[in-house]
Amino acid sequence: MYQWLVSKFYDNIMKDAEDKGLRDWRQMLLKNSSGDVLELGCGTGANLEFYPSTIKRLVLIEPNLHMCQKLKEKIPVYKMNNIEILNDKAEHLSFADASFDTVVCTLVLCSVSNLEKALSEIHRILRPKGKLIFIEHVAATNNPKRYRWQRRLEFLWKHIAAGCHTARNTEEAIIKAGFNMLELSRQSMRGVPPIVRPSIRGVAIRG
Repeated sequence: MYQWLVSKFYDNIMKDAEDKGLRDWRQMLLKNSSGDVLELGCGTGANLEFYPSTIKRLVLIEPNLHMCQKLKEKIPVYKMNNIEILNDKAEHLSFADASFDTVVCTLVLCSVSNLEKALSEIHRILRPKGKLIFIEHVAATNNPKRYRWQRRLEFLWKHIAAGCHTARNTEEAIIKAGFNMLELSRQSMRGVPPIVRPSIRGVAIRG
């Protein structure tokens, strides 16, 4: 029941953030996607309209069955024929090594149960020099007061936001997983509660 409610209202919940910059961030970053593309935790499909028509293949991973249904309803709108939808978990991807040229994660690494394992899987399935494109909210390590509130409220937030962690150091985790940062921007994400405003976005290359 809870997952059904989240999926039903997710687009409305995120509308303010999308209008205040998130949608522009998606468009700017996804133009870098190419070849065989995998998107993890694609939710209701907010990225679909921004994928270049030149990509060869698009595989969408969404383990929430209610979100997946909303996603399927959107696909015909964009008339994309080269799409597959799977219910894999980010920590256990059912693909051979070096299967993709691009992996996309937008607001998903905050909610995977094991960040290090998920990034290890992403690294494994990317081809040499493959791209990880990401937008993620992160720990406010440069703002001690906000960081304290992130830590205090994380337990509650995880329960109301589908396992989302408020204080992950995702940039450091990406680098530790064997990626080199090609592009990186840090900016406050407007239209969301203060504890999830600090964000990073960019492109990392599989080392």
